[in-house]
Amino acid sequence: MKLNNLLLPHPVLGQGDDITGISRLKNDPNINIEGDSYHIEFEIEHDNGAIADLVRVEKATYCCEVTCSATLYREIFTSNEVYFNFDIPRTSLRNKVDFQVYCLSTKDLPNYNNLVAHSDFDGFLFDLEKADLLAIFGSFSFNADIQYHKLKAASSFMQIIPNETGKTLTEYILDDSKIQIKLPIDLYEKYKFFGKKKEFASIIHASLVQNALTIALFDFEEHLQRGNVWALSIQYRLENELELNNGTCQFDSSKVPELVQKLLGNPNKRLIERLDELSNRNENEE
Repeated sequence: MKLNNLLLPHPVLGQGDDITGISRLKNDPNINIEGDSYHIEFEIEHDNGAIADLVRVEKATYCCEVTCSATLYREIFTSNEVYFNFDIPRTSLRNKVDFQVYCLSTKDLPNYNNLVAHSDFDGFLFDLEKADLLAIFGSFSFNADIQYHKLKAASSFMQIIPNETGKTLTEYILDDSKIQIKLPIDLYEKYKFFGKKKEFASIIHASLVQNALTIALFDFEEHLQRGNVWALSIQYRLENELELNNGTCQFDSSKVPELVQKLLGNPNKRLIERLDELSNRNENEE
């Protein structure tokens, strides 16, 4: 259902000033991965007694409409409580997923009006039909390709792979869901024996990963506009971890080196500490 700029002859809570009162999502939705499903929880809030009474006597219901244009998924979840709690198979969603929350009549409602409707509706009664809109509570969205639960891991936005073209220099590919570091075949064959070992993580982060992320972020806004998932993932962190960017979610290209170090958890410090540890170990062994 398209709710933006929707014009209806009867008063709708949450549509302009049709009806006085609160109509909103009470808090930020919780979207978590649980096994093979996305688990969604959120709560709506309103203070309209007439609509609450209609829901209570099952003449109306609260609805959450979920749509995903990439997979053509569309489903409406209903509730007779202000609290929503439902699951969606992960295979049903890809890219952007939109949620719209509203209230619909479940039966015909003759002579409907609302006591706190705008004065423009004074003296009018409305014969509503089943599935007519009574209230709008808001909308939200998320990107199913972003691994929100792993965003602080470099692997959530970057991968190191072999360069099958035979080139002898490292390449950086930015037009993909993840930043790709393409190593020459001979180097990759050596890398794969130690690349995933925890004891080498600080060295790899401070060298290969830091270089690639710095290169990528200098073109960050372009890739954000293109909808590249790695850029969307970093933008999400900027919006939700304001300390990464000095208290703002606005990207500043002049501060790319500083931002890279914060995103990677101070990789240069971890590198020096790791090299110092290895140096001390070698001295003790001698």
